[in-house]
Amino acid sequence: MRLEPSIPGGYRAHGARRGPPPGLGSRRGGKRRVAKKKNNLRSMVLVIAVAFLFLFTPAQDRISTQLQKWMDELMDQFGPAREYPVYAAYTVERNVFIENSYSQSLSFSYELPIPSVRTDFANSEFGFETQDGDPYPVVTLQEVVSMVASLKHGSNHVILPMMEEYLLAENAHPLGSSTEIYWPPVGENSERCTVSRCAIWQGQVGPGQMVILNVTYDVISSSFSWWGDSAAPEEVPRAAFDLSIHSGNDGNYDDYQRAGRLDSMYDQFGSVSNWYDRDPGLSSNWAIQGENNVVEAWADEIDSGLNPESEQNSPYEFAHAAFIKVRDSIMYKKGLSPARSGPACIVDGIGDCDEQSNAWMSLLRARNIPSWYEMGPMTNGEFNGWEPHAWANVIFPLDEQWCMEKMIELTTCFVEGEVDVVNNRWLLHTPTTLTEWIETPSHNGEINFDFYRPMSIGCGPCWTETWETIGSPDISGGTYRVPHIIGE
Repeated sequence: MRLEPSIPGGYRAHGARRGPPPGLGSRRGGKRRVAKKKNNLRSMVLVIAVAFLFLFTPAQDRISTQLQKWMDELMDQFGPAREYPVYAAYTVERNVFIENSYSQSLSFSYELPIPSVRTDFANSEFGFETQDGDPYPVVTLQEVVSMVASLKHGSNHVILPMMEEYLLAENAHPLGSSTEIYWPPVGENSERCTVSRCAIWQGQVGPGQMVILNVTYDVISSSFSWWGDSAAPEEVPRAAFDLSIHSGNDGNYDDYQRAGRLDSMYDQFGSVSNWYDRDPGLSSNWAIQGENNVVEAWADEIDSGLNPESEQNSPYEFAHAAFIKVRDSIMYKKGLSPARSGPACIVDGIGDCDEQSNAWMSLLRARNIPSWYEMGPMTNGEFNGWEPHAWANVIFPLDEQWCMEKMIELTTCFVEGEVDVVNNRWLLHTPTTLTEWIETPSHNGEINFDFYRPMSIGCGPCWTETWETIGSPDISGGTYRVPHIIGE
């Protein structure tokens, strides 16, 4: 049976500080406390004065606008934020543990994804094209330069091919401890990759034994913004020739009928309301549900807040408003297994990365906006601590007249980017996520079921996996902040 891993180590939480509160326990601290009280008093007087001015002057609107501007600037500079590198090169190690506590041997098969090059057009080598047929160069956002597989503390190692290359099961490389590895094509039998390019590690684990697969990745990655608005981080690279999307050059819903990738992605991801059944039996448990009363109510509320003249016919404007709605209405909390559906996440008001992505994509499916999953591990800006992660992809048409003025072939005039609600990344790629796989079309998203369950083994909680950065990442280009409130 195909099984997903248990979460190693659980979820981190900040512990309580030991000892007295800051400023107490010493005479010097007491003096700081007195000074702090005086500062608080002055701040309170200032707040009361501003409130009085705001409430009892005829210039309320102007004052309110200015105060909001000041508050936004203060939050951008000093508020809670995540910090990301512009560019990074790093080495990360994955360990897959299988422990057999039974009295007989266990057979297993594990699918290890081999990531493709991630560009600003998903895994494609092609992006915008001029009306004369000349292609614009794509921007490489992530490249896994090498993958090396071995058993932990074993002597054999195998360099996995990053280009299209196949090795069938009958020619598998031995890794030791009755295990071997090979990299077949995608197919439907047990000796083929079920989701995408992969290496299959298989073998047997003896009674009371443990085997550990160690995979080392050398990765080069870059931040990138598909968003061309002034609120986007200015340090982050964008598409050349001012080809990012923003209010003013976005297309409308009818543009999804353009021939090419827009029309194809609409048919495969936009027109199907319910997506990825986590209970593929007689009952159903759809992760994404566009046809749902709760989702429709939120979608109608979002629509009602859009400008009827300039925004209500824009999938970009709807998706952006839905992003803000989910981000500001749903609190992050450890998720369920299987993950909450989009409607359940909305009703509960809580959710983790998968669940908030389910909520956002459910809203998009309610308006037939194509959206799908991207998956891989995530770390922080210091590259310490990794955890499983899932976020969303979306495709938006650019305005037809704008495309013609830019001399871009209409069938290629769109942006296809990432949206990560829980990390407040609107059309933003960061080097802190390692893209293992971008969802490819299937009938109703059933391919996700296999990706989440890479291990075939005759026991349940007998395997897990961990990620760890090796050495220090090489960070160039500096860093930038993404405040928790940015996105408007």
